[in-house]
Amino acid sequence: MLIKSKFLKNFLLLTTSTLIINVVEMITNIYITNKIGTTVLGSYSLIMNLFNFLVTVSLFGIPLAITKIVSENDILNNDSKIACSSKIACKFCALISISVCIFTIIFKNKLVSIFLNNIIDSNIIIILALSLPFMALTSCFCGYFNALRKVNKPVIYEFLTHVVKSFSIVILLYINFPTYNSLALSIFLSEFISFLYAFILYKKDVKSYKINKNENKIKIIKNIFRISAPISFTSFVRSGLSTLKHTLIPIRLQAFGYSYEYALSRYGIIHGISLPFILMPSIFINSFSSLILPEYSRYFASNNIKKIQDITQKIFKITLLASLYISFVIYISADVICFKLYNDHEVAYYVKILTPIICIMYLDFIVDSMLKGLDLQVSVMKINIIDLIISITLIYFGIPFLGTFGYILVLYTSEYINGLMSINKILKKANISFKYLEWVIKPLICLFTAFCIINLTPIKIVNFSSLIITLFLFTIIFIFLTSLINLSIKNKS
Repeated sequence: MLIKSKFLKNFLLLTTSTLIINVVEMITNIYITNKIGTTVLGSYSLIMNLFNFLVTVSLFGIPLAITKIVSENDILNNDSKIACSSKIACKFCALISISVCIFTIIFKNKLVSIFLNNIIDSNIIIILALSLPFMALTSCFCGYFNALRKVNKPVIYEFLTHVVKSFSIVILLYINFPTYNSLALSIFLSEFISFLYAFILYKKDVKSYKINKNENKIKIIKNIFRISAPISFTSFVRSGLSTLKHTLIPIRLQAFGYSYEYALSRYGIIHGISLPFILMPSIFINSFSSLILPEYSRYFASNNIKKIQDITQKIFKITLLASLYISFVIYISADVICFKLYNDHEVAYYVKILTPIICIMYLDFIVDSMLKGLDLQVSVMKINIIDLIISITLIYFGIPFLGTFGYILVLYTSEYINGLMSINKILKKANISFKYLEWVIKPLICLFTAFCIINLTPIKIVNFSSLIITLFLFTIIFIFLTSLINLSIKNKS
């Protein structure tokens, strides 16, 4: 009961903080879009894809290794290994991230030329490179606290990171500071301040765990790299392919006949606005998935297969039900909300087109965490690599013939290939079968029935007031129908 209570408390804390962070980011994103336009937003998205690749190399899979090792030793009450392992891992991560930082600064011109088509001044890469060590170490501290179920600490500095970044961007753009410099400098400031706070918390917490002087440090180092090395290799390949994938999109849209600026604008609308919009409700899923990884590691370490099976089935049922409901809500709301926020019906058009991938996308978030918790992180990376290779092939050959529609097709193919492969992997590992009737068909019947009933009412969605009334009625009807089905199932059993 204590574990369940702590998990629920952490989930509520993480969800609340993430909700606030997402609202702040959404407001900032709206401000940025209206201030700099979709073309620059597309360029910024490309820059962030390159930056994320550099972050992946800097991390070297070490934060995940810390989470797994610390959570496994926590269940065994091995305080010495908790402290020793985390300290050694952080030192390695610092060394690797500083090396990546230096490499990036030296080859900044090449990186901008190859990955960014020379759309920015290469000196901006220097600002981003300097933030890599701070981001890497903060991720290590976050992995440490998550493993010990002390999520209140990483929640605070994650909140700090996003607030500082958003505040800095708005202020710098407001005073007409150069656009790309504003975006890069805000990232550096947020990561630096977050690191200082996280470092103080970590140093204070780790002191409570006494290190045994006879601790076998060589064995600890081997254990760290046993987990991080295969993760890092596949992460490099995955992240490199992902960067190539996103770099190719505007180039292949240009081959369709668009100008490069217009291609960046299409990319900005879909990748920079529409996708973040449909991912906004995933805060609950992300909070849960970040907490489920150390929990699954504990069950795996104690060989509690029955617990893994029971929880996996419950998670599938709840996640699919919630994501199907969310996809319908977003579809209904898209026109009113997107036009109000962005003054653009085109954004709503792409949001509505992308809603069918919400279900598989949200489920995949949690399944990936389950697999990593069950020591199948390499399998997750392999699935991601297969998905990226297929996506890059489709981008290269399909987009020049299909244009923007080809990009949408790539997104669908990518999400469903990745999601279905991951789902198949966890079902085999947990030795359970996918319950199509219970998890998919019945919720869909309830949703379509509720949707049809709403369409029969005289209410037309023309503004926020009518939207709220419609969503309220839709939710009540949906809850009633799902409760009715669940009750009939219990009576039969």
